[in-house]
Amino acid sequence: MEKRDLLRKISEIKNELANLRNNLNSLNKDKEIWFDKKESLKKDLNSLISEIKKLKSSSDVFNQEVNKTKDERDKFNKKVKDLIDEIKKLDKEKKDLLKDKKITFNPDIIKGNIERIEYKIETEAISFDKEKKLMKEINELKKKYRESSDVNELFDNIDKLDKEIKDFRKKANDSHQKLREIFTQNREDINKFKELSKKIQGTRKEQQDAFDKFIEHKKKFLEVNNTLKDKLKE
Repeated sequence: MEKRDLLRKISEIKNELANLRNNLNSLNKDKEIWFDKKESLKKDLNSLISEIKKLKSSSDVFNQEVNKTKDERDKFNKKVKDLIDEIKKLDKEKKDLLKDKKITFNPDIIKGNIERIEYKIETEAISFDKEKKLMKEINELKKKYRESSDVNELFDNIDKLDKEIKDFRKKANDSHQKLREIFTQNREDINKFKELSKKIQGTRKEQQDAFDKFIEHKKKFLEVNNTLKDKLKE
């Protein structure tokens, strides 16, 4: 190769080297920008995860309380349902018994009348004849009441079940109200948890995009750097 051609070739390679160095510096700058962004997003992500972990700890307690209260409410509601089924059976049994024994009066009303007359005798100033008359009425009512002893037992059991139903229904309603209060008190934390979860998803995606860009620029940087080395050897 002549000297003139050699000098021209050297000049061309020098120009290529200058362009390669400029390209390399530009790629290195972009590579570092994406690396810094990836690291910055990593810090943001760690901060968000730390924050959501605190909320999750609080949320675990909240969930335990919710599940416990729900179980209580469901248990009370089931008890109410079972008692209603039982009282329906007793009510049918009562009607059948009243029909079989041909009882046309309500034993509860008889019992109430007895108690009312007894209270009147104890609390009011009445004459001997009046008291005698009332005692006779009580005895007749008691006799009538004894005739319906089987039915009386059924009435008592129905009344007892009715009281239990009211009691368990109140407990179920109290548990339901407690649930509503728990959700109201924790609504802010629930909304914040959802918001943080959304932010974490977005930040993870951004971090992955930044990492992909960093790898892409690093790959190009290495390719240009290898080309530069080859040109320097040349």
